[in-house]
Amino acid sequence: MIKDKFTITITDINGSRHFYLSQIIKKIALYIIIFVFLFLVLSGFYIKYLDGKVSELDEKKQELLEKTKELEITNEQMQKSVEEKAQQYSMIEDKIAAFEESLGLESENNISITQRLDNLELTNEQQSSILSQIPNGYPIVNKGITGNFGWREHPILKRREFHPGIDLKADVGTPVYAPANGVVEFAGYNENGYGYNVILLHNFGFKTVFAHMTRRDVVKAGQFVKKGDLIGYSGNTGLSTGPHLHYEVRFINKTLEPLYFLNLQRKNMNNFFNTERRVPWQSLIKAVSV
Repeated sequence: MIKDKFTITITDINGSRHFYLSQIIKKIALYIIIFVFLFLVLSGFYIKYLDGKVSELDEKKQELLEKTKELEITNEQMQKSVEEKAQQYSMIEDKIAAFEESLGLESENNISITQRLDNLELTNEQQSSILSQIPNGYPIVNKGITGNFGWREHPILKRREFHPGIDLKADVGTPVYAPANGVVEFAGYNENGYGYNVILLHNFGFKTVFAHMTRRDVVKAGQFVKKGDLIGYSGNTGLSTGPHLHYEVRFINKTLEPLYFLNLQRKNMNNFFNTERRVPWQSLIKAVSV
């Protein structure tokens, strides 16, 4: 018994051709199978490629986690170092206080203004002598202050720190002058964040520090300078957020408020002595009054 089959007949000038529907279905099915097979093979390769990428990302993630742990350990070590240095500075302050007591200098907190100054009237010559030997006036052209003395949040490290100086607004290349007679203790690049800096030693235990300067060797260690002499140029070196001059005033390693010294003039000298109480002025006045 012969079953009927659906056929498709195509006739042209070359004659007629017959196609059975079952053959067409078989070919379509074969094409579908081939397509599915190729799709699965290509999908397998693509999945394998993505797995490789995921593995690379996992490795990078692990590396970043390890670096983060290393940075946390380094930060903890730095914090401990800062605390140790703070303790060292505190010990130095105690030693300085003991040294002052051994010299017979009373604590400034226990001395009245009248006792501190001994009611001494300084002559013009004595005033000029003091102003030439202790820091006074601005070391650069006064264009304003961008950072004050005291506790603040560090603009780069983003943590609360004590700012031992004052930041004076200045473009790169602004001339910097000695605020008093002295000798250059240091002039060069420092890795402690100050960049290129200059340190001057003055009479009576005073010291001034100038940081973030331009790398130009205007002065060198051991060189004597007079008040008003050029010692360098402002810049943006070291740990700095922009061009300025970082200026410090110290007295036997005590950091003092630079603003008092910036505004010091002959006409306000008595007010200055009464304001800056971390220096035993009574003994200095006695020394220059002899």
